[in-house]
Amino acid sequence: MADGGRYQRLDRDSAERPAGDLTAPKRGRGEHWKESRIGLLLSLESETHAVDPQPELPEFLADVGVAKTLAAIGRVPGGGETPGGESEERDGSAADASDEELSSRREPPWLRPKVVGRKVVASGEDWESFGPTLASTAWYAGFAAAKRKVFVSDGSAAIESLRRRDFCEYVGVLDLLHALSYALAAARAIEAADAAAAWRLYVRWARAIWQGRVDDAIEDLDAFQAKLGQPPEGCSPDDPREVVRRARVYYSNQRSKMDYPEYRRQGFPLTSSLMESTVKQVNRRVKGSEKFWSTPGGEALLALKAESLSDGPSLLSDVRLFAPERPGYREYRSAA
Repeated sequence: MADGGRYQRLDRDSAERPAGDLTAPKRGRGEHWKESRIGLLLSLESETHAVDPQPELPEFLADVGVAKTLAAIGRVPGGGETPGGESEERDGSAADASDEELSSRREPPWLRPKVVGRKVVASGEDWESFGPTLASTAWYAGFAAAKRKVFVSDGSAAIESLRRRDFCEYVGVLDLLHALSYALAAARAIEAADAAAAWRLYVRWARAIWQGRVDDAIEDLDAFQAKLGQPPEGCSPDDPREVVRRARVYYSNQRSKMDYPEYRRQGFPLTSSLMESTVKQVNRRVKGSEKFWSTPGGEALLALKAESLSDGPSLLSDVRLFAPERPGYREYRSAA
């Protein structure tokens, strides 16, 4: 799995205005926010099945209580913003607004693989450079010998490009909750005046997606798009025509990674909730309105935090062993 976090980067030599030069531009508010790249390599155990072990949509996903979670994931109407996914960069003041919601949501009541090993990789380099780093880490961890290999993502363009280039032999799986967030967005846009009708429409599409009938949902969206009309150029992202268009495009682009009945039969993970949790853990260390990191300092800290979240022996074991011998070392005490 892979996803992006946030942190503020400030290289003072290049960011500060030269002394006495009032014409040189200074960085504006929020321009220090950068995206960190985080990869999660999981060793999993699960059973395979001859048929889909859970063909019916779980009540958890049909219950109106899940609406807040889906709205936070996709920033859909009713949850703050409309579903994005087209822009990789977000303003730092609003970045990762749904982290708390993602981490506190109920555990999904479907079969999940057992985690037996975890390795985290984090860096401030771009996705194109981060892909080979993540792929080589997976290779050294022995992933090439696995009988079942799967790459779970939210379907963003940058991560999909990474998956196709560096993990092309893995089965791509679209995070189920991200997929359902677009169904909720479209249903609320179409039935804006009737919340009950909007929820019934969402449940119909959620059931189709869960059962692998993505084409049925796309056909429905095509019909509604024809009824509403195409969005004009420059229209508001809240416009129902634009919300429906985005959902149609998203499902059309991601349909090859939405065979959920087969994924359940193979014992694959269906969501990237563990990835979201890892992003939050990394962000807790590096992200903050008063936290600024230089490029080399931020890179080092991201690497150390990733090591601390990984299983098995790591660099931190040596650090803890030899640090007390270093001059200037201060030991922090933890409450019992």
